[in-house]
Amino acid sequence: MVELTQGDILGLAGVYGYVASVMLVAWLLRKKVHNLRKVVHILTGGIVFFWWSFDTKEVMAGLAAFPFVILLLLATPKSPVEFLKNSPLGARSSEGHPYGLVMYAISWTMVAYFLFADLPAASVGIAAMSFGDGMGELIGRRFGRIRYMPRRTLEGTTAVFSATVISVLVLCWFYFDLIDYSGGGMPEMLLLFAIVIGAFVALLEAITPGMVDNLIVPLVVAGFLHTIGV
Repeated sequence: MVELTQGDILGLAGVYGYVASVMLVAWLLRKKVHNLRKVVHILTGGIVFFWWSFDTKEVMAGLAAFPFVILLLLATPKSPVEFLKNSPLGARSSEGHPYGLVMYAISWTMVAYFLFADLPAASVGIAAMSFGDGMGELIGRRFGRIRYMPRRTLEGTTAVFSATVISVLVLCWFYFDLIDYSGGGMPEMLLLFAIVIGAFVALLEAITPGMVDNLIVPLVVAGFLHTIGV
């Protein structure tokens, strides 16, 4: 039996409070935004700024992430649970691949558990999916004109790259500040690192089938960064 620490309680409160806020925003925008699913997809990535407070990987993965796998699975269009299928979560699931959000939650759970000791790498992996992939689809659908693959546009891929670069820079600043980094400011190679990761994510997102990108992109990116010691 895992005992909840003060950090675990703070993390759970932050995660569930933030998710509730995202769903509230989605409900308020339901008649104003066409692709609301992607808005939720992008905003949910903000959880990476809350999960550092957890002290226990079992709590972070088992109580803050895995319950959403079950919840989102029960909210898919084929769910036998009518009130969840017809809920705002169910509406978001029906806007795209029916199991896309479920895979989103699975990837959160896996990186939370297996990369608990390397949250910077885990966070960049999640950011690549939520901010990078999310912005890529929004921009690609709205402004995409130059198509270089059947379901990929230059504008969308550029958005994936740009959003990922910005996310990496922000996350590095956040974690350096969190651990009281004293190296005289940001490392000189940080921008180059962000650009390389942005290019890697843009390429990975371009060649990954849309039905599984919510699972493949974060796991590959986070695993790669962890392997090279980031």
